[in-house]
Amino acid sequence: MFRSMTGFGRAQADRAWGSLVVEISSVNHRYQEISLRTPRDLAFLEPQVQQILKGTYNRGKTFLRLEVLWSSEFRALPLNTDVLENYLNQLEGFASSLGRREAIPLESLLTLPGVAGQEGGLGEELRESLLEALREALADACGQWQAMRAQEGRDLLEDVQTHLACFEEELDKVESLWASARDEALEALRVRIGQLLGDLVPGTAIDEGRLAQEIVILSDRWDVSEEISRAKSHLQKFRSFMREEGPHGRKLDFLVQEMNREINTLGSKISDAAIRWTVVEIKSLLERIREQIQNVE
Repeated sequence: MFRSMTGFGRAQADRAWGSLVVEISSVNHRYQEISLRTPRDLAFLEPQVQQILKGTYNRGKTFLRLEVLWSSEFRALPLNTDVLENYLNQLEGFASSLGRREAIPLESLLTLPGVAGQEGGLGEELRESLLEALREALADACGQWQAMRAQEGRDLLEDVQTHLACFEEELDKVESLWASARDEALEALRVRIGQLLGDLVPGTAIDEGRLAQEIVILSDRWDVSEEISRAKSHLQKFRSFMREEGPHGRKLDFLVQEMNREINTLGSKISDAAIRWTVVEIKSLLERIREQIQNVE
């Protein structure tokens, strides 16, 4: 079963204090990587998010964003007057040292660290409620995300299967063309070697046994039966992985590279025009498969 590395999910959990929104998305990546974006007050939730996400997938780069939409009751955070007074005294002292006497507007200080909210962060009861809401929203968002990855995986599987069928068909064509071209090539090689030997030593009888031996040695250098056999073996292994559960993206990527290696070697050995054109088509198919496999977990 294929599972894509790209997906998206979004969910929220509603509580008396407001709503916790979880948004998750992922893209291709060689390894598992998690990037979190959370408000400072929700930083205590990050270990829980990391722990949950790590067990839901194997590779890909995942982005998760948390956001709290506070209700009107919780929106007005208490002021830490001691912190505010400290800021004001420091700023007034600095202004005085510069010879400036204008009043410092208090509203300009409200966004400074520690001025609004409870010292030490959120209360324990609210933290527990936020953690519960996180688990709920994250489960829903992950469900959407995984469903999207599974659907894209099914689409990838269908597309790859189509290209693999074409690859096998073209490989069979090469094998068929090679079977008929091989005998012609061997005969042409025998005649050519005979002509060369006759030209080098005019009037000298050619040792047919030695000639046949040389032809066999030379033919081994451009025989492609082994390359075809190995490419078919890789193809069967590829299909075997596709039927199994689990993440096989790296294995499939390796097999595509091996198939491409065999086809490149095959193409370098053959001079027959029809076969070489077929090899070009095979390489194009393998490139399409490789592009799709890059997105498989």
